[in-house]
Amino acid sequence: MGGMCVWRVWVVWVCGVGVVTFTPTHAWIPFFGEELHKHLNLQSHHREWDILGLVGINGSQPGVSQAEGPLPDTPAWRLRHPYHNIQLHPSIVPKIASTLHDEISLYFVYKQHKKTIGSLLSINLPGKIKPFLQLLSNLKTQRLNFYYHINEDSKTHQASFKLPDKVGWTWTRLLLSVNQSEARLWVNCDHYHKTTLAGHINLQIPAQGLLYFRQEPGLKNKLIGSIQMAKLTNYASKDRLWKCSYDKQFGPNWRPPLLG
Repeated sequence: MGGMCVWRVWVVWVCGVGVVTFTPTHAWIPFFGEELHKHLNLQSHHREWDILGLVGINGSQPGVSQAEGPLPDTPAWRLRHPYHNIQLHPSIVPKIASTLHDEISLYFVYKQHKKTIGSLLSINLPGKIKPFLQLLSNLKTQRLNFYYHINEDSKTHQASFKLPDKVGWTWTRLLLSVNQSEARLWVNCDHYHKTTLAGHINLQIPAQGLLYFRQEPGLKNKLIGSIQMAKLTNYASKDRLWKCSYDKQFGPNWRPPLLG
């Protein structure tokens, strides 16, 4: 029966308590894991912004159709070129800005077409060519580029991370967490990577700032593929927001197939 999965049940004893875990013997979704992010116990000053909800994405919009993603009970969307509803209402940006200080986390679950460049999120100022803040997934160079500003100068700085080979072949969970002058990146179940920023990050978005999802102003660098989660928080996450397990086909030693 083509769609069936068989599950093995294991009991692991932790501090004298039996914890039941489930391991599938075959997985149809390449990456799978238990999502922890749906109902976080946030502290009083913590804020979380659902970008997909704020732009009101739905299947009735041109260039959008429903997709099947890895997170259960969460809608996923396939994005094509005609989709242009990519800017948050200007009245929302100051509300987000008022919650930001010196920490931020950006969390995405997406499946991007190979050999494309997609802007996951971009904050821009009218008349400025370079972004105030941007997360760019470049699958031509297989790198994630984070553009940001710091308190010490007015330049646009860049931090770049190597993306695993499987990004572009499978659904990807990606979490970038910034705490003052350090950035950490988790991608699926790989070990995190960290880098030191050029200074203390400046998250004081100017009043005229505009926030874009999925592409830059001027229809540049569109994310072509599918999206299931896009969230921004005003605090630095200390670990990935999902538990990890592997199947036989897409384990930690997975490599893309040879082509040609």
